[in-house]
Amino acid sequence: MKEMNEKFNTIMPETTDRTLCMMVDRPISADGYRENFLPRVQGILERHGEIRCLIYFKDYKGWEEEAAALNFSDSLKLDQKIKRFAMVNPPPKLIALYTLKRDLIGGETKIFNEGDLDAALEWVNQ
Repeated sequence: MKEMNEKFNTIMPETTDRTLCMMVDRPISADGYRENFLPRVQGILERHGEIRCLIYFKDYKGWEEEAAALNFSDSLKLDQKIKRFAMVNPPPKLIALYTLKRDLIGGETKIFNEGDLDAALEWVNQ
């Protein structure tokens, strides 16, 4: 059986009690979304009522269709709970998507270049 860190995208050590930091270094799967990402988001929301999230697209390989559908359906209830959302090195397709969703996201979204991970971490935690 694979270790969790081999099966799902990596939860970064910079994750805190109120900020989820995830490195996307393999395809985003429905299992990873349901078993790794969503429970962490829900835990932060239960504790704080809002979430700060940093997604570092180190080696983006896309979404499984089911994972994208889950994310889309959860967006309606989760996006308004976002305080700060940092995307580091996102692919152009995702930048376009989040530009369209900008008005639905409750807080601030900021895009950072690959070399600006430290600045992204500082910003998302303010």
